[in-house]
Amino acid sequence: MRRKKPSDDAPVGFSAHLEYLFHITCKECGFYWTYAAMQKGFDIQKRAYNCPNCGHNGKIELEDEVQP
Repeated sequence: MRRKKPSDDAPVGFSAHLEYLFHITCKECGFYWTYAAMQKGFDIQKRAYNCPNCGHNGKIELEDEVQP
């Protein structure tokens, strides 16, 4: 079945919110998890976090952005 291409004058039927995801890897156990923020300027390096796997506590070192 072919889908109809939406026209520019189609009524708005959806809403969306931009979310910023940080991908974190624990330097102690290697566990990988994500942390979501809604603010563009959120500074993840400001405070310490606990690894949800091993409980290690420490600050996050933010690496360069991944470019497509």
